[in-house]
Amino acid sequence: MAEAATNTQSNGRGVLPIVLIAACLLGGFVLLTWLISSARDRALDRSPIGIAALPLWLSQNDVPARLSHQRIHPVLEDLSLRVLPLYDLDLGNAAPEANTVEDRLQSQEIRDIWLDEYETKLVELPTIVLLPKWRGAAASMDLVHAQALIPPRAMKTLLEQIGLKDVEVRQGAAEMARFEADGLDLALFHAQTFATASLPSQCTTVLGQGRAALIIKCLTEFEEEEAPVWFVADPDLFNNHGLGLADNAEHSLQFLTGMRGETEKHIYVDVSPDLLTLLDRADEGQEYERGGEELVRFLQYPFSMFWATILIVVAVAYWRGAFRFGPVRDVDERGWDQSKDAAITAKARVLRLSGNDGAIVADFVSGQLRTLSADYLGHDQPDDGGKRFFAMLARRDPDLARDLSAVANRLVAKAANMPPQELERHISEYHFLLQKVVEPHGSV
Repeated sequence: MAEAATNTQSNGRGVLPIVLIAACLLGGFVLLTWLISSARDRALDRSPIGIAALPLWLSQNDVPARLSHQRIHPVLEDLSLRVLPLYDLDLGNAAPEANTVEDRLQSQEIRDIWLDEYETKLVELPTIVLLPKWRGAAASMDLVHAQALIPPRAMKTLLEQIGLKDVEVRQGAAEMARFEADGLDLALFHAQTFATASLPSQCTTVLGQGRAALIIKCLTEFEEEEAPVWFVADPDLFNNHGLGLADNAEHSLQFLTGMRGETEKHIYVDVSPDLLTLLDRADEGQEYERGGEELVRFLQYPFSMFWATILIVVAVAYWRGAFRFGPVRDVDERGWDQSKDAAITAKARVLRLSGNDGAIVADFVSGQLRTLSADYLGHDQPDDGGKRFFAMLARRDPDLARDLSAVANRLVAKAANMPPQELERHISEYHFLLQKVVEPHGSV
């Protein structure tokens, strides 16, 4: 038992290797899951209902704009306006986890944002808020369809939280609705609008047609402060899908440029649920505290790809070394000889099972002659049945070379057909003569 345990440990097997392999694999897959989650979040901004194209469009037309980034914290004094798309229907509670494809397709809350962060964003900068309109299916399948719409009744909680409690949201039919603004033709699929009759007194229509308002301006109170907020009923006026329709892109350029005013400050397209902006403290010293958040950055994308790959590769390599092929052998171990011995043993077993003992003897003698030739003359010599070896031996002991050659050749050629008594007599003679070669000339 002790010997078995020692052999098990020496081969690298036991509880500890299994724990290490499991830990590496688990860590790698956790990081990959985290990576997939963050990649899905970035994919939302590039999807038809995302808004990543807006800052690019503005920059191409010489309007300074920037898209928020989780690790970049702009100074408020460098920003003129915030565009804030909402993908959440309840700012007071976290959305349930979408674990399956079906859950992600049906999800109405794609990106959570908390009410405190939302209100702080509105107070910091003049903000244009884009209401949600599409489910997760529009982002996952890159397809806008009537079945991917969020029903207006599902927005009741959100409207109360953002100060539009009694405002009615309507959605048009499955057609391209047309609106006119400053001589531009706007087009919206399943147009989502505010009912002008339901607007509170502190809200006015900025862009609309008849009884439908697309953009409204409201004076919103936050505890001791008031801030003007612009609400866009239909996010397709500014998102990736909508910018490609009719004159929507040109309208977004004119509208945001007018909102920005005569300034060179950037328009901030804020897709992050976190507060990333900073106050300008150019004339003051700043003290920075380093904590766990700084270390967590090394586990975030793109570093998470590196760590996940390293952990999985280490686990697989350790498994191959400790279990599948065993530990690395020393250089002086003769792996080739071990493989040859294993082949000879396997062949001998087959011959024994077939009852052909003479063939076993012939095969054994042939193999031993090849080994003698390789040991004395080198491994690069051709297989000549031991002729070169016997020639070398004849120069040292002609009689021994003649007798050993005769009995070896007789066993190789005729052992399969010899009677048992004759076979045993030739084997004894062969071993006797071979012993005379081994003792003065070295081990076989």
